[in-house]
Amino acid sequence: MTKVARYSKASTWEEALASRRADPSARYLAGGTFLLAGDERDKPDSVVDVGSALPCNIERSGDLVSIGAGATFQDIADAGRGGASTLVPRCIVDAALTMANRNTRNRATMGGNLGADKSCSSLLPILLVMSAELEVASPAAPVPERLSLERWLTERDQGLARGMDLILRLLVPLPKGMRAAYRRWNRVSCDLSVLGAAAAYELEGGLVSKLRIALGGLGPRSRRFPGLEGLFEGSPLPERSRMEARVAPLLKPISDLRASTEFKRLRGSQLVADAILDAQLVRSEATTSYSQGALP
Repeated sequence: MTKVARYSKASTWEEALASRRADPSARYLAGGTFLLAGDERDKPDSVVDVGSALPCNIERSGDLVSIGAGATFQDIADAGRGGASTLVPRCIVDAALTMANRNTRNRATMGGNLGADKSCSSLLPILLVMSAELEVASPAAPVPERLSLERWLTERDQGLARGMDLILRLLVPLPKGMRAAYRRWNRVSCDLSVLGAAAAYELEGGLVSKLRIALGGLGPRSRRFPGLEGLFEGSPLPERSRMEARVAPLLKPISDLRASTEFKRLRGSQLVADAILDAQLVRSEATTSYSQGALP
């Protein structure tokens, strides 16, 4: 079993990039809840600890939420308090709280969850439908670059030199009128997500507009489903049973240890309907900021 043999700690993200440039085989280490989890899994031979190097503040100004990559899941949940002045929309807080174990939420970071890019990711489905953007830097391009989360995931999946990127910050736009929700199914409360579904859209004259749907758990990664979006775009919201009946045939899930193909197709169609029908307005005014320990 491979264990970590080389460890370095960066005090700034620039130092982290320099360490990765000197040792391209190294992996970025933040909370470690994925990278170092499980005694039975091989660990990276070399790591660069970025836990103290990444921004962890959460800020909101008007229609934009900014979340530092070092913010933990508990930070995100805490920043969702405050009623009309809440910093983080309820749909993102709901996604963060699907990580039910508070000890894990205290360690797991936003950047780590996105960087792991797992099908069971708590945050990816809701952030994909909300058109989130990332600020990233790499050893080869140390000047931070801003690009859409969806593009970043696609380019990394295609091997287009995104593997060494360090996520610095997440930016989530909240246009007026946007509705969004995230729903998931898991076997027990502290289990990884078996299936997750998120939806975001606007209602214009009672008709669905700009609909975006993403799911996790059907394949190796969370992703958007444009085919599902086209079913309801420009139409009134259909009743639940009709929505489920139209969604199910378009889902092509893989069978794994957690659930069969047939179950995932049935439960996935139900979660999509839940997310669309439960979606709430996400924008409220807030101009304050949150840092670790700032809220009770």
